[in-house]
Amino acid sequence: MSRTPSLNRLAALIERAPVIRSSELKKFGIHRQTLKRAVDRGVLKRIDWGLYVRPEVPVDLKHRVILACKRVPQGVVCLESALRLHGLASAESDVIWMAIDNTARRPTPTQLNIRFVRFSGQALTQGVINTRIGGEPVRVHSVAKTVADCLKYRRKLESAVLSKAVDEALRQTKCTRERLLHFARICRVEKLLRFATKVSSRI
Repeated sequence: MSRTPSLNRLAALIERAPVIRSSELKKFGIHRQTLKRAVDRGVLKRIDWGLYVRPEVPVDLKHRVILACKRVPQGVVCLESALRLHGLASAESDVIWMAIDNTARRPTPTQLNIRFVRFSGQALTQGVINTRIGGEPVRVHSVAKTVADCLKYRRKLESAVLSKAVDEALRQTKCTRERLLHFARICRVEKLLRFATKVSSRI
């Protein structure tokens, strides 16, 4: 089946970007009807409200993170999702944890499995890494900040995941003891850090 010029432009666009938002297409001169035809013809696949990918793209952790950050651009990937991005947790989960401001309006529920925790002040703004995955902007808390956050929200995580994360962060030198303590103080979990890791003599 032949493609229209606008459908060809859309196909070329999705080759360069892992995820497309319907709201972004206007600036490329692509009408919503073209988007609908692309889905009908199998050129694109809708995976959430207003979010589309190529049909062959696997919706793995990195793509779910991209999708979550597009859905909540002011959020920061945190807790177990950040541990997994940093290579400190291997448990499979379709949940993406995101930190949002205490005063922020809770994002509208979507088909994505996003869970939110609220932060304020330095607990939200410090330790944020601005990076890119597949060319898309992603905000994620650093290793040290993530470990401190996981201690603070320890009831949301399995104890084995938390223990391994702290041990691996130090063993792999993915963060210094000083930075770990810095964020533990911000999150008010310094005593928990010393107790949970049983490394008070090394910190």
